[in-house]
Amino acid sequence: MPKKQEKKPGIEENLASIESVIAKLEEPNTTLEEAFVLYEEGIKLVKQASEGISHVERQMEILSGADDE
Repeated sequence: MPKKQEKKPGIEENLASIESVIAKLEEPNTTLEEAFVLYEEGIKLVKQASEGISHVERQMEILSGADDE
């Protein structure tokens, strides 16, 4: 049976996840160990969101460049 490709979360999903991580970090009962794990997760999510935004920007540049000709 073919392996299903995992769908990468979109920009909106990444931003929502980042907000969730921030909320957990701000909770007073979050331990230092949990905070490190959450921080690492947040950094990965920010990178993914940034890559998604960069991809959309490149697509917009290509599309707007096609209109100039």
